[in-house]
Amino acid sequence: MIIILVTLLAFVIPVGIYLLREWKKNREKEAKEGLQPKKKEPLSIAGLVKVCVLLSVFAVPVYFLSDTPYSYYDKDDGVVKIAFKHSGTRVADCEEADLIKKEGDRYRQQLKDTRRVRMSIEKIAKCPRERHPVMLEFYVDGEKVLDRAYSPTGLKKDMASYIYDEFPVPPGEHSFRALLYDSGGKDTPAYALDTRSVVKPREVKVVWFSDKSDSLVME
Repeated sequence: MIIILVTLLAFVIPVGIYLLREWKKNREKEAKEGLQPKKKEPLSIAGLVKVCVLLSVFAVPVYFLSDTPYSYYDKDDGVVKIAFKHSGTRVADCEEADLIKKEGDRYRQQLKDTRRVRMSIEKIAKCPRERHPVMLEFYVDGEKVLDRAYSPTGLKKDMASYIYDEFPVPPGEHSFRALLYDSGGKDTPAYALDTRSVVKPREVKVVWFSDKSDSLVME
C-alpha cells in the first residue's frame, strides 16, 4: 500500500507543480496585456460527484487487492539461489602485462645500444580485451535444471559476468551439482561442485563463488 501511495504522490506532485506554473504564466500574461482576470465559474456539484465516483472505481480495487499475498513457489518449498559474479578468460591470448614487459625489455636494450629509442604502444593498444561468456550447468538430484551462458558486461565485453537464478526445492535431502565453464567451451569445467544437503521448509540455500578458496560453494 505504501508503494502505491508513493507512486501516486510521485505523479500528482509534478502535475500539480506544472499546473501551478501554467496558472502563474497566464496571470502574468493577462497582467501585461491589461486583460481582466476571468471570473471563476462556480464548482459544479455534479462534476465533483463524477470525479469522486471515477476515482473510487480505481481506488477501491487497488486498496483491497494491493495487499493480497502471492507466492510463486509452494509455501513449504525451500529455494536454491545461484548468485555470484565471475570473469571468463580472454577470447584472444593477449595479456597487457606480458606485452608491457617485452616492450620494456626492448626499450632498455635499444637505449643501451643506440641511446635513441622510441617506445611503441601500438601492440598494447590493439590487445583485445573481450572475455568469454560464463556457462553454468546445475543439477538437482541428477536432473539438469539449468544450462545457460551469461554474457560478460562492459562496453567491450571485458568485465565480469553476473550469474543469478533460483529454483524451488521440496524439503528433504538432495544432491546438487554445479559445473562452471569460462573458456568458451564445455570440454572440461573450470570449476565443479558436488554436494548433498538437507533443505528445510522455506529455507534458502545459496550457491556462490568464493574468491578466497577459488571454488564454488553452497551454504
